Amino acid sequence: MSSAPARRLADPSAPWWTMADIAARAGLAEYTIRRERLPEWECDQKLPFPRPLPWSKRQLRWHTQAVLRWFEMRETAAMAAPVRLAVVQGGRP
Repeated sequence: MSSAPARRLADPSAPWWTMADIAARAGLAEYTIRRERLPEWECDQKLPFPRPLPWSKRQLRWHTQAVLRWFEMRETAAMAAPVRLAVVQGGRP
């Protein structure tokens, strides 16, 4: 039996999500979300990440449906982006 902790699943019916829920949905570690991805996502001009709920100062919490919509819009935008193809002759770039 493995001693690794069980992977947490984000509950879409919860009224709000914490950093752990967002990390579970993104499939990344909480540390990576907090230090790298969240600042990058919040600064995005086209599709900024939703702001935390105003009453959650100590432990930030986000509206669950807003976060789910953001992930869905981001995935849709990624699928709609054109794929750049390069012509390769002889099997080598």
